[in-house]
Amino acid sequence: MLMFLSDVHLTDGSSGETIKPTAFTIFADQLKKIVETASPLQEVRIVLLGDIFDIIRSTQWLTTSVRPWDPESDAQKAVVENILTQILAKNADSLTVFGELRNYFNAKRIPFEVDYIIGNHDWIVNRYPSCRRLVAKALGIPSGTAPLFPCELFEPDYKVFARHGDIYDKFNNMGDRNASSLGDAIVIELLNKYPQMVEAGMTALATRNKVTSREQQKVSDLLKELDNIRPILDAPAWVLMVMNKCDNQAVRQLIEKSWEQCVDEFFEIPFIKNQDIPFLPDTIDLLQVALHLSSRTSKKLLEKVTELKDRFIPSRIEGDYHEKAFIEPRVRSREANFVLYGHTHNQLVIPMDQEPTKEGSVQDKVYFNTGTWRKTWNKVVFDPASREFVGWHVLSYVALFKPEENGPYNFEVWNGALG
Repeated sequence: MLMFLSDVHLTDGSSGETIKPTAFTIFADQLKKIVETASPLQEVRIVLLGDIFDIIRSTQWLTTSVRPWDPESDAQKAVVENILTQILAKNADSLTVFGELRNYFNAKRIPFEVDYIIGNHDWIVNRYPSCRRLVAKALGIPSGTAPLFPCELFEPDYKVFARHGDIYDKFNNMGDRNASSLGDAIVIELLNKYPQMVEAGMTALATRNKVTSREQQKVSDLLKELDNIRPILDAPAWVLMVMNKCDNQAVRQLIEKSWEQCVDEFFEIPFIKNQDIPFLPDTIDLLQVALHLSSRTSKKLLEKVTELKDRFIPSRIEGDYHEKAFIEPRVRSREANFVLYGHTHNQLVIPMDQEPTKEGSVQDKVYFNTGTWRKTWNKVVFDPASREFVGWHVLSYVALFKPEENGPYNFEVWNGALG
């Protein structure tokens, strides 16, 4: 059996929420129940399908001039190691589950392994052997010479192909998974930086008795959830929602001006400016309009962005990932019947196709998205102009079986929400 999960986003605690250890306990208990109800299993492998340890979502980047898009250096290595070490320390209780499961299955004489696949929030772990060893040790993976963690997994015995899925996201993968992306800059220079700017501004207001501690805490808690917004380009709508929840005019002005300042500074970063293609509509043009609370752009630029909208922003929250799954080479060659991605934080099961077999039966081809293990905030459907969001905690995972492991059943999908 292969058990897939992704997008846990364990952080160092400097920004947003990290899922509680009880979620890992629930997962472990459920995994044991699946093992008990399935016919004798040949193996149990947990496949961590990317974005498990969130190196990007840390305010530690803002305490130094080093960034993920810089070349490799001792200074960058020190930052990454420090963030990762603090992530492992903060989530130590959660991570003990992997050792407990290993002991449990060893006692049952069922081979147990953990596979780690790289995503867009943990890609930089692969840059430094010391970081790969830290991850391997935390998960009980043999490290040896600290080999690179893979970006994809193909298991012919299960007829499954899996990857994180960021390869199909132009913001978060720019063609090289061993290099940084626009998404890294958005997280660090906007989603991490902006709440700190507002916090500093409110502290200044508090010294002049223009904001209460209750107002200050309310705004701080809301803004730390920015990275849980999906899609991420709805972040300005979240900022406007926070403004609308404040009666204090000084705080409202601070929230708005700080965002516009942060966005302006974002587009002055050399890494961002270097992505802009003069005279042609591109991703940067889209960001320039999408990230401002009120458009200060020309009609010509707006026309360019209209051209880009359909190309970069899918009309459905799940995007077109199932279409990408259907044309994966392993699927087209009939080597894989099941495709799994993560990344979108939206758990899905989509039937792609069905084809006859030589034995006279039919073979299903199914796409799965493994969802997430964090709180997600989604814009309301029937009154989006109100800029309101509804949030809930999510826990989801997918189990795949070999033909001889679970009778007629190829997979089990578990998805829970707490709101």
